[in-house]
Amino acid sequence: MKKLIIYLLLSFGFVAMILPFAWMLVTSFKLPSEVQEWPPKWYSKNFFTHRVVKVNVKLGAVKTVKGISLSEALSFTSSTNEENNILNIVVDDDPFYRGTLVINTKGFDFIDYADKISFNKWIQEKVNFNDFPTDTPEKFFESVFMYFKSGSNPYFQRLNYNSSLNSKIDNALKSIQLIRNFIDRRITDEIEKEKFSRFLDAKEKELNELKESLAKFKAGKFLLLTDKEIEEIFTLLKKYDLKYDGDNPLLNVYNSKVVKVIEDEVLKIDFYLETLKYFKEIQVKTIDSPIIARSISKKERFELLKTSLEKYRNIQLLNEVIGNFGYENLPENFSKSIDTYIKERYNISSSQLVDLKSLVVTLKNVLIDNKIDYKKYLSDGNLNDLFAYTDNILFESNTYKIFKAKLSSYSDDIKDINNLIIDLMVYSDYLDQIRKVYNNSLNAWKIEEAPSFVKAVRVKNGEVIEVELDEVSPIYLSDNELKKVDLNFSFTETLANLFQNYVDAWNSAPFGRYYINTVLVASLTTIFEVIIASMAAYAFSWMLFPGRNFIFGLFLATMMVPGEVLLVPNFITISKFGWIDTYYALIVPWIVSVFAIFLMRQHFMTIPRELFDAAKIDGCSHWRFLWQIVVPLSKPVIITGALLKFVGSWNAFLWVLIVTNSDKYRTLPVGLQNFSSDVGTMFNQLMAAATFSILPVIILFLFTQKYFIRGIARTGLK
Repeated sequence: MKKLIIYLLLSFGFVAMILPFAWMLVTSFKLPSEVQEWPPKWYSKNFFTHRVVKVNVKLGAVKTVKGISLSEALSFTSSTNEENNILNIVVDDDPFYRGTLVINTKGFDFIDYADKISFNKWIQEKVNFNDFPTDTPEKFFESVFMYFKSGSNPYFQRLNYNSSLNSKIDNALKSIQLIRNFIDRRITDEIEKEKFSRFLDAKEKELNELKESLAKFKAGKFLLLTDKEIEEIFTLLKKYDLKYDGDNPLLNVYNSKVVKVIEDEVLKIDFYLETLKYFKEIQVKTIDSPIIARSISKKERFELLKTSLEKYRNIQLLNEVIGNFGYENLPENFSKSIDTYIKERYNISSSQLVDLKSLVVTLKNVLIDNKIDYKKYLSDGNLNDLFAYTDNILFESNTYKIFKAKLSSYSDDIKDINNLIIDLMVYSDYLDQIRKVYNNSLNAWKIEEAPSFVKAVRVKNGEVIEVELDEVSPIYLSDNELKKVDLNFSFTETLANLFQNYVDAWNSAPFGRYYINTVLVASLTTIFEVIIASMAAYAFSWMLFPGRNFIFGLFLATMMVPGEVLLVPNFITISKFGWIDTYYALIVPWIVSVFAIFLMRQHFMTIPRELFDAAKIDGCSHWRFLWQIVVPLSKPVIITGALLKFVGSWNAFLWVLIVTNSDKYRTLPVGLQNFSSDVGTMFNQLMAAATFSILPVIILFLFTQKYFIRGIARTGLK
């Protein structure tokens, strides 16, 4: 029974000690949304071969440009040919990077393009559409749905809409109360006065009822009101007739402050519902298959990129970049090569180039915004013709005037300024095109099955699914309530998902550099400490000199001084030496350990004195006796001291943080703070980084644990 209790206690202790590490390991496999789940779970979606991802269809362009260099950013302009054939599906869930994607479009209604004549006939019968473009049915529908449902601040956003509608009703109620105060003064007919008062009382009651009825729409499953909810609101608003059939001096005020407010809202909702109805009626075709695409390897993506770049082979500078650097980071390398080419050809400085690129970007954006086709002028190589044309059109543009003024200031300093501007405009266009091709190729997925009009599928940063369509407007696929997509993973893809946090964590900071620094600092401090501690321990145990015990007592007394107290004086000393942000600051202050000296001295004193006497008779010196006899006999203790020092150096954080300013000299514990910021902490990546940071120490301990236990036992420490 006694043994059973001991075994149970040991088992409980083992579980209690291993649980934190197990939880850290499980967290390192989790998706971002799973980290904050309560109650916490001992598994992750990454463990499974199937996953459902919540999505939303987004109208208009979805910008996913990220991670571009400064050189590229200075050349970044508005798109001259914004793609109108892209269906953007925004991932409203954790990102994904691989697998087989299934978008269940089977049964969706659509049409290639709406008949413009029928559309024009329909739109003429409508009112309240003047704010929306009617160039094409597709532009009209996109503008309407972006305003009401899909824009950055949609009209039917649940909370905002309810707040706005309640505010309108409250204002109408206040207006009724205000009008009631003027009845006696403005209406002389007693019958009319009584009739209008009763009418206002009735309408006040109706508006309060309406307000109560609308309260249920504040809460809902989605951030936006559903079409069914919008229809219910429309029915409620139409239910109440607020018009007054009589006539009096206060009627105009009542109509403008009460009736018109509600009528305008009814008209707006009616316009949306009528547009939606017509939009659905014209979609007479049905999709007969889902969209299925799978992720491809990096090699396949670069092959696709190589094929896509064939049409740009006439750009000599691009060919040189590919020849020298390959396809990796092509936009950045191409941008740097353009900068070098411009500086060398026109003999300008880097600062001048930055200013001129900013000017060119300003000019291009103005031209694009005003729909001026500058490319036909650039192809002739005559910038003056372009300026002659734009001077007449943009004479009122302050931005254009500022551009011309700044350009004039450079004309005196730079020869051939016109050709320089042409080159910058042409090459910035090339860079935009190359960047687009590069991003499309590296984000491409291979289509396994899809409707005939689906041209390509791309997944950008795991956050946006782009479906490129051929001869079909994406607006006609946006109303089918696509709320989820399915992902299926093979065994190898599931493993890759499991370790995705490790890859992301490793790439988020220079952890390779951190590893080298940590191994170097921990190894050198351990080696130097073993050497110095061995010599000091030998002196305190085997050599006789005046004040030996007193000096050893002083050494032991320093162990009672907290390390934090020594931070400031040590930092001042290191600063005086000029060692800040160097390896010296990380190594030199920590090559002596009083505890290691004490540990080894205690063991050295247990070695029989006869060994020293015999060695001395044979002519052995103290130095030789230490390294050839004492140290080999003390291997378990020395390994114990070395292991403790190595682990301490490996985990050192505060001192490293204080004496280093750059990543060049920082170690793993300091690198872990990259995952915490004022915004929050990425716990899954932090746990992944912590796992691969402590792994070498755990492996080292597993191989040296027998020496560690033996060394502690031999010194008599408890």
